[in-house]
Amino acid sequence: MAKHFYKIVILVFCTLFAKAQTPTATIVAPSATLCSSKSLTFTSITTNTPTAYSWSISPTASVGVLPDKTSPTIVLTFSNSGVYVLSLNVSNSFSNSTTTKTITVTKSAKASFNASLTSIGFPNQLNLTNYSTNALSYNWLFSDVAAVDNNINTVKSYTASGSYSVTLISFGALGCNDTSRYAFRLADSSSIYLPNVFTPNNDSVNDIFKPITRGIKELNVWIYNRYGVIIFSSDKVNSFWDGYTTSGEPCQSGIYFCVAEAIGFDGKTYKLKGNLTLIK
Repeated sequence: MAKHFYKIVILVFCTLFAKAQTPTATIVAPSATLCSSKSLTFTSITTNTPTAYSWSISPTASVGVLPDKTSPTIVLTFSNSGVYVLSLNVSNSFSNSTTTKTITVTKSAKASFNASLTSIGFPNQLNLTNYSTNALSYNWLFSDVAAVDNNINTVKSYTASGSYSVTLISFGALGCNDTSRYAFRLADSSSIYLPNVFTPNNDSVNDIFKPITRGIKELNVWIYNRYGVIIFSSDKVNSFWDGYTTSGEPCQSGIYFCVAEAIGFDGKTYKLKGNLTLIK
C-alpha cells in the first residue's frame, strides 16, 4: 500500500506543479475605442514566463499584422469596421493556455482634399475641395489665422507672400478622426512678363494674349497696330486680348505693339514695351 500511496502522491504533486507553472496571458487593447485604418498595438500581461506566443484574429480578411504572430505584442490594422475575436496562446516547457478578447472596430473618417491656387504668386486664392469619406463634420485650420472654418468646401484668400499650410480634420464616429495637410509657398516678389506671340484661331491653344503676372495689384495694357492706332486697352490685372478690335472685328495676322504699366503689391513699378506677333 505504501508504494501505491507514494505513486499517487508523486502524481498529484507533479500535476499540481505543472499546473502552477502553466503560463497565462491577458490581452490589453491600446484604447477603449478602436478605429479602422490605424495601427493598433495589443500587448499582453503574462504569468509564469511564457517562452512562446501565438496570436490569431478572426475574421482574418483585411487585417494587417505586424511584426508577426509570435511576438509578445502585435500591431493590427483593420481596413473594415466590425467585431473581431483576438486570441493569444502562450506556452512554456510545462504547458500552454489560450485567452481570447472580443474587440469592436469603428470605421474611421478618411480626410482627403484638393487644393488649387488660382494664379502664381500673390495675391492669390486657394480653392479647397473636400473629398473626405465617412466623416460627420470638418475643421479647416489655416497657419496664418486662428479662426476655424467648418464648411465642407471653402476658399481662402492670400494677399502677401510667404509660406502657408492648411490642415483638414475630418471627424468620424467615436473620435475615429483623420487629418490631411497641404503646405505651399507664395513667391516673395512681384514680376510681369509679356508674351510675344499668340494664335487666336479658336483651337484652344494660345488663343489669347495675357501678361504673365505675379503679385501685381495694378495693370494697364495698350495694344497698337502698325499705324499707332489703339486696338485694345485694359486696366484690369486679369484681362486679356482675344485678337479682336474694340469694335469687334478680327485683327489680321502681323506684328503689333504692346505697352504695359504695372504696380506690384511689394511696391515695385513696371513699364514694359515690346512687339507682339499675331498668327492665325
